[in-house]
Amino acid sequence: MIIHVMGASGAGTSTIGEFLGEKLGFDVIESDFYKWEQTIPEFQVMRPIEESNKLLIDRINSSKNLIISGSLHSNPVTFDYIDLIVYLKCPTYVRMRRIKRRDKEKGRNSLKQKGEVRENFLGFLYLARHYNSLGLDKRSKASQKWVIDNCHAPVIVAQTNRKMIKVKAQVLKETLKYIIN
Repeated sequence: MIIHVMGASGAGTSTIGEFLGEKLGFDVIESDFYKWEQTIPEFQVMRPIEESNKLLIDRINSSKNLIISGSLHSNPVTFDYIDLIVYLKCPTYVRMRRIKRRDKEKGRNSLKQKGEVRENFLGFLYLARHYNSLGLDKRSKASQKWVIDNCHAPVIVAQTNRKMIKVKAQVLKETLKYIIN
């Protein structure tokens, strides 16, 4: 079974993906690992789409049970493999606070950097802030609706601007219904 956990940046896709992986015994991957070259600092060089697609499909084919956290809108070759979608929703102000806190917790402090790292992070913040209004070519509400419409998989929707313990319980309960049936 392949489960895709998606939502806007900062909505909790990594947190929920890791939680489900632990509880269900599924492998967990982040789509960003397959979309971006592994650089220090992270997320500076995007992989060619053909390479990203091949890496994702190879990983999917090597897994019996897999959770993919993040966004697959630019990888529609994966859609036929998706058995269940967990779509996380969260208000922009909460997501922006989470993104900035995560950047500090990981020791990046991107907003205090100079040059390309800071500029790239500001660009990322812009995209995250405008998730609701961006087009299909970005991680956006529109592109994720397009993923849902084209995967033809059942969808669980969860609001993540509440206690994460409650979100986790809801998502696990609803996911188990699909796995058991």
